[in-house]
Amino acid sequence: MTRHFPSVLSIPNLDAAPYYQVLDSDGPHQQIRLPSGHVATHLTGYHDCRSFLADPSISRTLCNVEGGPTFLPGSTQPELLLNLDNPAHARARATVTRAFSKRGIENLRQHVQHTTERNLQRMRRGELPPDLFASVLQDLTASTVCHILGIPLEDRALFRPWSQIIQAAPPDDLPGIEVAVKASFDYLMDFVRGVRPAEEDGFIRQYVAQRPSLDNPLNDEEFVGVLLGILLGGDHNALSVMTKAIYTLLCAPALWAHAQQHPEQQPALLEELIRLIPIGKLSAFPRLTTQPVLTRRGEIPAGTCVYANVFLANRDPEVFSHPLTINPLREEKAGHLQFGHGIHSCMGPALARLEMTIVLKALTEQLPELQLDRAPESLAWIDGTVLRRPNELPVRF
Repeated sequence: MTRHFPSVLSIPNLDAAPYYQVLDSDGPHQQIRLPSGHVATHLTGYHDCRSFLADPSISRTLCNVEGGPTFLPGSTQPELLLNLDNPAHARARATVTRAFSKRGIENLRQHVQHTTERNLQRMRRGELPPDLFASVLQDLTASTVCHILGIPLEDRALFRPWSQIIQAAPPDDLPGIEVAVKASFDYLMDFVRGVRPAEEDGFIRQYVAQRPSLDNPLNDEEFVGVLLGILLGGDHNALSVMTKAIYTLLCAPALWAHAQQHPEQQPALLEELIRLIPIGKLSAFPRLTTQPVLTRRGEIPAGTCVYANVFLANRDPEVFSHPLTINPLREEKAGHLQFGHGIHSCMGPALARLEMTIVLKALTEQLPELQLDRAPESLAWIDGTVLRRPNELPVRF
């Protein structure tokens, strides 16, 4: 049943080399050295990663300190959701739960469909270059984030370069990252404080208007921390997953044919691609145990830095048979961990699925003969720490 489907390893450049060094160890758990120089316990099994990420005793905040264990050149904005522990995390995340629920995201369907259809038609007419990334995908994710937040579309030229620097996180450009973070933070703060006008029906204005009536509302800095996560993840993270998914389909004729011939199975195909496709060079951020944690391999002591490798957990052969095969007919019921698990699970899986489903449906229906116009190995990639993807998808149809 799976023989005609390709291995993820057959897709050129899709997997990156591990961004850590495996160390010799006599203990029950593998030890690795992070780019920051810290030693971390390495969890790679699906069940261990899932239970660890769900453990309320583990701390992300304790790692995000000056000189702390990290894959990045330094610590990141403390107000970001990914850096908060409970109860601060629950308080901040409550502001976005409704907007990013599956029901809330349905309100964006018309925008996503209209934007996708419009740009595809313009590309087919020759008004836009025959490059799916430049002409369709990046406009979709950036414009959708603007639509959600209620910020001007024309500001994309302003904030997207900052976002790219932050997400690429080049290890030799800490000053550039700090400038980009501050610029992004100040830009969003201007909308919160009314220095820049935001749309009345956008998320920013709606929350600011509700704030006086809320119990224990977020202050300006805390709210901007939430907004910065939406700006970065809703644009570049969603764009990276979608670009690599379409790239994979175009590199694998059997998968593209399956998507065309079985449109009802496209959601399952996309879920399988999401399971296998790494967003960047890391799959999660390090955490610190505040009390002993029990895994299938033994106990991890309190005060231990741990890297739960979701990327490898999603390829665990004990959970996923023939785990490297991109199999849209997969029968396992275990859900992948690509969007995380526990309190730090991604805010935007419903949005990513909506965008990817609409784009794939439109491509298979309108451009059935779609092919890459160059060899996959020749495409330019952004090869950053968090942000890693093709930076072009030249096509012919």
